[in-house]
Amino acid sequence: MNRLIHCLLCLSTLLGWSIFAHAEDDDATKLYLYTENYGAYNYSLNGRDYEHWGEDIGGTSTDFVKTLMAESGLDYRMRLRTWRVGYQRTLDRPNYGLFSTARTDQREDLFEWVGPIAQYNWIVFRYKDSGVKVNSLEDLRSLRVGGYDNSATTLYLQDQGIDVSTLPNDSLNPQRLAQGQIDVWIASDVSAYRLAEDAGFADIEPAWVLRTVDMYLAMNKETPKPVLDRLHAAYETVAQSRQ
Repeated sequence: MNRLIHCLLCLSTLLGWSIFAHAEDDDATKLYLYTENYGAYNYSLNGRDYEHWGEDIGGTSTDFVKTLMAESGLDYRMRLRTWRVGYQRTLDRPNYGLFSTARTDQREDLFEWVGPIAQYNWIVFRYKDSGVKVNSLEDLRSLRVGGYDNSATTLYLQDQGIDVSTLPNDSLNPQRLAQGQIDVWIASDVSAYRLAEDAGFADIEPAWVLRTVDMYLAMNKETPKPVLDRLHAAYETVAQSRQ
């Protein structure tokens, strides 16, 4: 009897490991797509900072990515987190992706790029009536520039040798601008006005449009090639249908 019980326990363990391994194999084919609250492009439908399911995430880029994934036929889960969390996980983990991600020279070799899915402007903002003038990158070298940790705008200026005072929360920069702690704020036209209004410092204005940038679904480069090929093929189909 003891031997029978022992055999049954062993069989149960083996079956458990088999089921677990099968589940892991299935999970390995699933994509995990991260995004953040970012203007009209991607946002929580519930007004929250975090979402765990795609049905609670909206926006023009989000809708495009959902259509893209439906066309690809790939299994996926969509989550809304902070930019820093989504960016780091996509860098570190195969089958992970991040949108809407600006495709820049600094990031070019870090990801596999699917898109473009949207476009936006990088703008140097000043506080109204501040008298600050900006017409070139050279003008920024003599100014106190505020930015957002690891944002494409900040990384671009730093790569040009321009010192940027950064914060982990971009919503604090309008206040710094209004109180004279920085002379200008580098941000996008997608988020800057909303952030300034929500912070109670809405009197900002563009001093200079730095550049226009395409945004993509950025995928981890170690994602299996057949998966990436399906994403690219699905993108072409969706993009052509919208022309």
